[in-house]
Amino acid sequence: ERESPQGAVAGPMKSSSALFRASQATMSVSISVFLYEGFAYNIIFLGRILPAVGKQALIVPFAILFNLVWGMALWSYARAHLADPGYVPDQWRDFVRNIGDSLPIAPARPEWQPGKATYCKKCDIPRPERAHHCLLCEVCVLRMDHHCPWINNCVGFRNHKFFLLLGIYACLASFIALATSLPELVHCAGALTRIEDGLVFETGTGANFKAYEGFISSGENILEQSMTLEEAKERCGELPTCKGFTFQGKPKDGRKVHMYFKDKWDIWGTNWTSYRRTTPESSTRLEVTDILVFMIFGILALFVAVLLTPMLATHLPLATQNLTTIEDNYENMPNPFDQGSTAANLAQVFGAYGPEWPFPVYAWKPLSDGVSFARSDERLGPDGLPERADGEEEMDAETLWRKRYRARPQVAPVKDEPVDNGPLTSLARWWHGP
Repeated sequence: ERESPQGAVAGPMKSSSALFRASQATMSVSISVFLYEGFAYNIIFLGRILPAVGKQALIVPFAILFNLVWGMALWSYARAHLADPGYVPDQWRDFVRNIGDSLPIAPARPEWQPGKATYCKKCDIPRPERAHHCLLCEVCVLRMDHHCPWINNCVGFRNHKFFLLLGIYACLASFIALATSLPELVHCAGALTRIEDGLVFETGTGANFKAYEGFISSGENILEQSMTLEEAKERCGELPTCKGFTFQGKPKDGRKVHMYFKDKWDIWGTNWTSYRRTTPESSTRLEVTDILVFMIFGILALFVAVLLTPMLATHLPLATQNLTTIEDNYENMPNPFDQGSTAANLAQVFGAYGPEWPFPVYAWKPLSDGVSFARSDERLGPDGLPERADGEEEMDAETLWRKRYRARPQVAPVKDEPVDNGPLTSLARWWHGP
């Protein structure tokens, strides 16, 4: 069970539900992908791939850039999953109980119902405006957007900000991972197609070559192919047993010549040119498993980027209009909660603009309590509440709810007056006094 800060306890999810099990499985997959991306980028790419290709200078800036964004994504994920999405608080239940029949209650319809408490047949209670019932969580959620299987939690009033930040940071981390590792991904993809029987290999830029006059007379030809000089250096660097390569004549820039790759080194003769491979001691030898892990990382990063980009393209515009995915289907009237600008609408989700906006923490100055929301036809003060006249005291939550839900005034019971049966009754009341 999840418990809200106000003490409202969510109904237990049905563990036997197929939908709930699917939501749990989806969340497990998303967490695994998150952790795998971090491991592969930091351990394989930064720890092994970059040193192998001689790009040690990029390790620190890449590590800072990726891990900063990736860490924010993990933090946002944890908050979105663990946070109370906005269960109906006990204060609202007490308010409904105390006000009784003075609170107008409308039947729930798939349309805008501003300022109306609607009745939930499943929870058997009146609920605030914009609240909806989640079938998986079996509870009504304030300003519910949807139930997200990737975080195995509802997205509602209290964790909508965390959900949006999760999408932004996770998408950004995937694009950073792809952009910083793309040259090595392309290189490793080509090298992987030529690796034989799981042997280790060294990337071409991890090997140096020295030119000699003459040809390599000993050893077996491990490869014989026409290519340019630069292609031959790269190819020899990828072959685990290559000691060098030889060709007839002098090297000509950009022209292909017939190359012979050798597994032994023994220079002899003239009118030939040979290049001997001299691998620096600091170069890193990569296992085939390193390359496979790295390639899977690239595929997953691309998958996450492709998955989250259209999701953000849907949810961010809705947030800038102060809409949920449920309310986006309403057509009975214009959005009554539209604040008129992108910044003002985002403030309804993120709170009043402040330095905490980029971080997955609760708003320092929330503009709503989740039970009643500012409407476009209201004049609001700087605190996001209805503007007050000079000298008017600040409204507490229940006073504001009475105003916005148009609660009828509660009439005090009238005492029964004695019936006047004539002069004798009046004389008796006078004699006995008041």
